[in-house]
Amino acid sequence: MKKNITLYAFSTAINKGSVLLFFPFLTQLFSLEDFGRWSLAIIVSNLLIPIIALNGSAAILREGSENKNTGFRLLHFFSLIAVTIGLLFFFGAKAISLDVWLIYAIAIASAEAVLLLALTFVRTQEKATLYFLINIFKALALLGLVLYAKQFDFSLSLLLFYHFFVVAFFAGVVLAFQYRHYVMARIDFKPILLFSIILIPHGISQWIMSSSDRLILEYMLGAESVGIYSLAYNIALVLILLNSGITMALPTYMIKNYQNWKAQGFDNKFVAYYTYLSILLLVVVTCLYVLDFNYFGILGYYGDEMLPMIAIIYFSIYLLGLYYFFANYLFYHKKAVVISKTTFVAALFNIVITICFIYWLGVIGAAVGTLVAYIYYLASIRYEALKIDNTIQISLVKPVSTFAIALSVVYWSAYNVL
Repeated sequence: MKKNITLYAFSTAINKGSVLLFFPFLTQLFSLEDFGRWSLAIIVSNLLIPIIALNGSAAILREGSENKNTGFRLLHFFSLIAVTIGLLFFFGAKAISLDVWLIYAIAIASAEAVLLLALTFVRTQEKATLYFLINIFKALALLGLVLYAKQFDFSLSLLLFYHFFVVAFFAGVVLAFQYRHYVMARIDFKPILLFSIILIPHGISQWIMSSSDRLILEYMLGAESVGIYSLAYNIALVLILLNSGITMALPTYMIKNYQNWKAQGFDNKFVAYYTYLSILLLVVVTCLYVLDFNYFGILGYYGDEMLPMIAIIYFSIYLLGLYYFFANYLFYHKKAVVISKTTFVAALFNIVITICFIYWLGVIGAAVGTLVAYIYYLASIRYEALKIDNTIQISLVKPVSTFAIALSVVYWSAYNVL
């Protein structure tokens, strides 16, 4: 299981980090305006993926982890839905003459949706190595495309077209590979489809929670504040890779071994591992920041607010990781409405509290607002999980206290060095 978590974490790092690999080449290829459009195309496509696929990956993960044949039938079902909705969106966008970057964002999202469905089915079969290799080859293919585009001076629309082609190729290959297990299991699609659709607001709300702070900052304080906050946020975001490993690996094991999972107290064991690894990553991140401040100057900005913002945001992401342990229980019991409702309320609370703290504290208020919002989010999801299963024995006092003490020690040590 540890190997799988590691592979899933690295797979997430490849997906999220590939944009950082493309960045220096694209800024040389495009004007600032076209680079902005490219960034918007990627952001919008990420938002559209669960909408186009009707969040079918959640259904495949939930049902396919228990029954491989059901998972395959759902892969077939949701892939047809994704292709159909994607085509409707694409031709609808062309008919009303939307911007070219937005049209290609829809096309890329459609291909990514099918690829996500196929990769989710791979996850249910516990093939973490295959999952990792597919992501590696896809990232390398896209990097090769960017280098080729730079050499031959591609236009934005041409690059986005070939980006779609690369993702569509991988989606087609991975999907076709799964058809060697072709089965015709008889299942009732209606409740499963309802389950996945109800979870769509959950994904959108989480997108709001992770992005609204920067939008609010830009509106209230301007673009420079967004840049400062984004710099601190991206440094702390290293922990999200560990969180991604948890969200990808643990649900499958829990669903397949639910009673044994609780009887053996696996939750608390993994919370402990997660806490210690989070502290280790915190030390690494802080040391790199101090070294960069004193010797390298790569970041280019080291205001007094940077270190406390990094610490606060890192704490927020740690709490988000704890949220996933409780959310697994709601996911197992198919409480899609509860998950979506809780996340939606937390997203609204996040917007309100962030506005207040930015007004009171300036740019650092965005970090404080995020922390308060994630404390509320964790408390809410824990309350809902205990309502449906009061035998859950996840302990938070010791791990959170340990992490908070370690965070304080690391912060003050770094503060005294700077």
